[in-house]
Amino acid sequence: MSQSIKIKYDLSEKDWRTFYNTYYMSDKRFKLRFIYGTGSWVVGVAGLLGLFDNNLVAFGMIAFGLYCVFARKYLVNKAVKKIKAKPQFPGTIDYTIDQNKIAGVEQEKEFEFNWETFYGYRDATPGLLLYLKEAAFFFIPNEAVSADDKQDIINFLRLNKVLDLATK
Repeated sequence: MSQSIKIKYDLSEKDWRTFYNTYYMSDKRFKLRFIYGTGSWVVGVAGLLGLFDNNLVAFGMIAFGLYCVFARKYLVNKAVKKIKAKPQFPGTIDYTIDQNKIAGVEQEKEFEFNWETFYGYRDATPGLLLYLKEAAFFFIPNEAVSADDKQDIINFLRLNKVLDLATK
């Protein structure tokens, strides 16, 4: 294992969208919401086609279904819009990672966190998500680190008993 890993990477809007989408996709509630929404939308359309007589209920079911189906997309857009409002958008990742902590600068703010303070991590398709708490995370795109450095980071996390959320 290397002693320290230095990561410097310029983010794009696509990076932010990809990681927020990954964050919301990992939430089981959105998967259920999609299933319920699809069912509600289908029953609502069937209601308009004559399954039941109340068109107002049918339109309500369609609206609720569409909301459920597109909720994740809405939340990703809302999060990216909030980030884009900051003057330092899209930002640069400047991290130094070692066996004990992650430190660096993100969006012009310096930080340092010991691994023991982390809620968990997730190794996802676009990269690593490092959760300080359930709803707050750092991310490291795969393009920002070599495969060996990424594995070293995961080993640091395992060594410090940070919860792997993919197995949760």
